[in-house]
Amino acid sequence: MTRPDLADARRAVERIYGPQAPGIWAELLSTARLHGTETDPGAIDRLLDAMRSAAPVTALCGEALAIRLASYDRLAQVYELMRSSAP
Repeated sequence: MTRPDLADARRAVERIYGPQAPGIWAELLSTARLHGTETDPGAIDRLLDAMRSAAPVTALCGEALAIRLASYDRLAQVYELMRSSAP
């Protein structure tokens, strides 16, 4: 399992919007002040904020990705906790 990133968000936008996706993706990146190649953990957070403030379908997609991201982060924390307490 990998942490959701900008590539995952882009694929989600492409699945939802099909041929309109490039324009919507560019708009989201502009709103989030991203280039689309960032790999730092904060980039996906900024993009999710932009998605949540966009049109309703995009906002719902952003919310779904946010849930996935939060789930990943919590599972990773539990995994680290279990690993650090193992004999």
